[in-house]
Amino acid sequence: MVYDKKFIQKSEPYKSISGRDKITRSIYYGEVISIDDPTDGGRIKIRVDMFDVGIENENLPWAFPLLPKFFHNFPKIGEVVRVFIEDLRYPERGRFWTGSVISQPHKIGFDGLYTATSTTDRALTNPSKAPSKFPDAKDVFPDKEDVALLGRYNTDVVLKENKLIIRTGKHKNDNILNLNKDNPATITQTFEEIDDKYKSNTIIQSDKIAIITHSGNPRFKAASLEKEDRINIFENGHPIARGDVLVKALNIIRRAIIGHIHGYSTLPADKNKIISDLEKINFENILQNDILIN
Repeated sequence: MVYDKKFIQKSEPYKSISGRDKITRSIYYGEVISIDDPTDGGRIKIRVDMFDVGIENENLPWAFPLLPKFFHNFPKIGEVVRVFIEDLRYPERGRFWTGSVISQPHKIGFDGLYTATSTTDRALTNPSKAPSKFPDAKDVFPDKEDVALLGRYNTDVVLKENKLIIRTGKHKNDNILNLNKDNPATITQTFEEIDDKYKSNTIIQSDKIAIITHSGNPRFKAASLEKEDRINIFENGHPIARGDVLVKALNIIRRAIIGHIHGYSTLPADKNKIISDLEKINFENILQNDILIN
């Protein structure tokens, strides 16, 4: 049997509200008023203008998180979230939230009430200039083909093709549109073709790096490290040795022990090249003072 109706009928069971027929929505935008939930259950209070006129902040109904607890994400006070109303006959019940609504990548730290919807059909203002139009912002934000987890401020985790990048300090601290090319902390894992064979590599870059064990000497705080704890590690940890420089020094020492010559038993060794090379060793060069262990 051929279905020959021109239009598919759509059910609108709650079309009539307050005695008037109107177009209804199931998703609304609201301003976050409070994220203080005494149960730590992820409930927040949101003001939705269409429903909450005249209601005091403390009397606003709870909105429940759509994301499962495996994902931790909260909006800031004053930001905008999307609100799903379970039953439009009772808009104070069954509210669910997802957000924050962030209009553009460079506003991820905070996007306020009047700008957050600028890239939606509910725009109150025009979007600002796209970050891709700023040359210094290149590589601050993930490419469109990437999968990424973005932090509020200056961190992200980016999954590219055969590459994983974890970054802290990815942009200049005072300018999100300026890539930090000087000293970001990064862990880059790559699986790439080298000499006709795919090989994995991991590169860790930072101003300072510490590799700490819980049973090392000295022992350091094991959890909830604050700034002073990190300073303590870098001041009291042991610098690691540059392996190639250490081996070169040890070879000179070995040659000096084996090949040095004394004129007599009470005389110092002759000043031959071996002894001269030994005297030139700068043992401080063996240490890498910015990579520490315990």
